[in-house]
Amino acid sequence: MEKMLFNYQTTNRTDFRDGEIVPPTFTKYKEKPRCLRKRPPPLKDHHTVSAWRTTGVPFSLMHSPKPITRTDPTKVQKPYSKPPDEEREEAIRTRPRLVMTPAVSMDDVTDKRARQILIDAMYTSTVTSATREAISDYFTVRAPLPGLPAPANPIKLPRLTLPYVSPEWRMQTVSWDSKQLRSYCASTRQFWLAQKLPPCNACRETEIVQADRSMRHQMRKARH
Repeated sequence: MEKMLFNYQTTNRTDFRDGEIVPPTFTKYKEKPRCLRKRPPPLKDHHTVSAWRTTGVPFSLMHSPKPITRTDPTKVQKPYSKPPDEEREEAIRTRPRLVMTPAVSMDDVTDKRARQILIDAMYTSTVTSATREAISDYFTVRAPLPGLPAPANPIKLPRLTLPYVSPEWRMQTVSWDSKQLRSYCASTRQFWLAQKLPPCNACRETEIVQADRSMRHQMRKARH
């Protein structure tokens, strides 16, 4: 009797069993089928009705320099180099000396390296010298400016001359041109003119009013 009344099962075993555990369905990638269309017909010459066999016009044919900077994309900028000062030595040697004893003019120092050391020590401030010691010399790091990968290959377009084609060879174009309309033409004009107009309520009411007025006018004349 006790086994029939009490099964001694937990809530997890008896209540939370609503659905069956099904393994997940993974999404599979399917490549979309390609729609290959027909190649468009080639260009034709409007005189000879033949395929256009000349080469295509290059993409950069009409490229022009920029309106303000006037830079050409085909000409790469060259790196800047400071030109040598050829008159520097002559100016140092011939300019007048004005010093106070026991000072010595720096222009009389023959050793260039010693002269540069004296100039740097005299005209360099403490902040500048401390900055040079703390910061590395990054001004010399510059991006390279390579040249063109290949020399330019300019093209010359020949002068356009229209070829003469005899009328016997232009049967396809002549037959097409003869079918074209050269004036205004309404192909459905006679059809619409032959149709009867639908009844108009306003016209019918106007006709009744005019008939009534004419009848009253005749009755007045008959009385007099």
